[in-house]
Amino acid sequence: MSTLQTSFYDGPALIDRVSDALREADLDPTRLRVEDLTGMDQFHALGLAATLALAKLAELRPGERVLDLGAGIAGPARVLAARFGARVTAVEPLERFRDLAAMLNGATGLDHAIELVDAHADALPLPDGSFDLVWTQAVLPTVADVGAFAAEAQRVLTPGGRWALAETVAGPGGELHFPVPWADGPAGSHLLAPEALRAALERPGFAAETWEVGPGALARAAAEAAALAEGPAPRVYLALLMPEYDARMAGLARNLAEQRIAPVQAVLRRSL
Repeated sequence: MSTLQTSFYDGPALIDRVSDALREADLDPTRLRVEDLTGMDQFHALGLAATLALAKLAELRPGERVLDLGAGIAGPARVLAARFGARVTAVEPLERFRDLAAMLNGATGLDHAIELVDAHADALPLPDGSFDLVWTQAVLPTVADVGAFAAEAQRVLTPGGRWALAETVAGPGGELHFPVPWADGPAGSHLLAPEALRAALERPGFAAETWEVGPGALARAAAEAAALAEGPAPRVYLALLMPEYDARMAGLARNLAEQRIAPVQAVLRRSL
């Protein structure tokens, strides 16, 4: 369940494109810090600050086994491994994303801490009860069957394990304006209203311990993490990976302003 659709990534191979951009930014593609990449590899609103805020909300602890579903190029996975000492399994069905993730994991010295898995999140080749935390950011708007997704998340978590998510839900303002970061048009977008999403996620055996909807909650959480997110100004950006970046981000901003979408941040716990 990738964070972005395959059709967005036609063209030159991602590794070549990213490697060239890193060299142009006076960075060595074979030797990088996680911080060098956070302008590009955090595929979600508020970037690194939002990842750190969600990890704090989930009370992530060193050594915990994290399953990142729809991991993309593994940006959040690298942050969780480097900053929190997590052991991360990053599930991503797109080969281009996995290949780039493997390159960047190696360049940042984190390939030992992150395992990449080729799979879809509704059919995971992973044993029952093998993770402490499931992690999703900006994934569920692309998922047509959230129920199957949630059932697999429940299956692979230990009893009492958590699911930390930062996603987008449908707002009361009406149909979306397209394009948006996750879709060209209605066929690729599967937003649910907040109450419908919560019901679908809880049905397999979860209970929401935290469920916050609206930009205020996300902004407050990210503000708390902003100091931790500070670092050098990014030199490579998400626009490198997302064609029509300006149009998609403008669509996102307009839909948010018109209450056609809203962010949700939550931690759900698997029943014992």
